[in-house]
Amino acid sequence: MNVQNSPLVRTLRDAFGLKGDANVPCIALFLPLILALTGCNGLHELELEEREQQSLKSRLEKLGTVQEHKRIFFVALDSVAGEYAEGDTLHLRYTLYALTSQGEIVVESNEPDIIAQHKLHPTDTQYPPQNYVLGKTDWLEGIARGLQYAAPRSSRGWLGIPHAQGYGNTPFGRIPSRTPLLFHYEITNPHP
Repeated sequence: MNVQNSPLVRTLRDAFGLKGDANVPCIALFLPLILALTGCNGLHELELEEREQQSLKSRLEKLGTVQEHKRIFFVALDSVAGEYAEGDTLHLRYTLYALTSQGEIVVESNEPDIIAQHKLHPTDTQYPPQNYVLGKTDWLEGIARGLQYAAPRSSRGWLGIPHAQGYGNTPFGRIPSRTPLLFHYEITNPHP
């Protein structure tokens, strides 16, 4: 392939308004810069994820001692631990919050007071308690993984869920893309 007519060189010529073959050496000087800048996108993603993790952790530290498991944060509100295994049914009261730049948004709940206060539309999960089969129920990845870790440790608690294990890079209703979540839960049928 003729480098002078390659798609990258043509794109650079067009972008910088360059004409003719004499500019190919000039374009070659820009290639390392362009490659360096596009490589920085991965570093920027890591920086954003780190900031998100710190934000979730600092928000949860106001509620108690924070534990981390597979990039999901957990705060126990009691020490009532149960012997749960995959396939066990948990009866949950819960509220899911989105942490947006405008503040917390209540996304979903099965707590009657919260439903009324935030004027939530009824869904099939809003009839307390919600049955959740550990490791089987199809909820957000962060909730599923978080409950598998948290349920044996505490019957009440909070999960801090990074966007990648929540709704990801896709907006969901009034939740913008890349939004971390908080999940408050109470297991109403704790194992002794």
